Amino acid sequence: MSEQKPKLTLAQFSEDNLQKGRHILIIESSDSRRAVALNSAVFSIGRHPQNSLVINSNMISRHHATVAWLQYTEQSEKREDYCYWIIDGKGKRKRSRNGILVNGEKKSLHRLKSGDVITIGTETKITYNYIPNTAETQTFLKYCSSEKTEYKSNQEVNYKETTVVTQAEIEAARKQYSSS
Repeated sequence: MSEQKPKLTLAQFSEDNLQKGRHILIIESSDSRRAVALNSAVFSIGRHPQNSLVINSNMISRHHATVAWLQYTEQSEKREDYCYWIIDGKGKRKRSRNGILVNGEKKSLHRLKSGDVITIGTETKITYNYIPNTAETQTFLKYCSSEKTEYKSNQEVNYKETTVVTQAEIEAARKQYSSS
């Protein structure tokens, strides 16, 4: 008897999910640091202007990564779970040119846990955090919910050209970035 693989399916992200807590991405690059609250089922990251999070760097693909709210079902244990996952590019058929590192390891798919550090390109670090809705976190969660001005980079980058780097160059830049 063959063992059934766990199943991942895109799920609807609802207001009920926001009542439990917030899913936050902290984006750090050489020219900025900002926080973004995840509040939809699909959140795209890349250089193209139509992405949910636009990062202007030639080291980042037009559509570098996708953060998706997925239902994880294990048939053998009859278990269901909902959480955010990060996917390299748009999935199996359309990966980014330079890939993503999660906690220092190259991944194509990863279930996000609070504190995970995602590195894309050579100088962009994204930290995922889940902040439960408690009395202590109310002020911060209200801050995350209020409307903020959109981030505008002072660099003009052509979103059609991606610079390809080797894994060794990414590791060297990551080490330099983490030591500063």
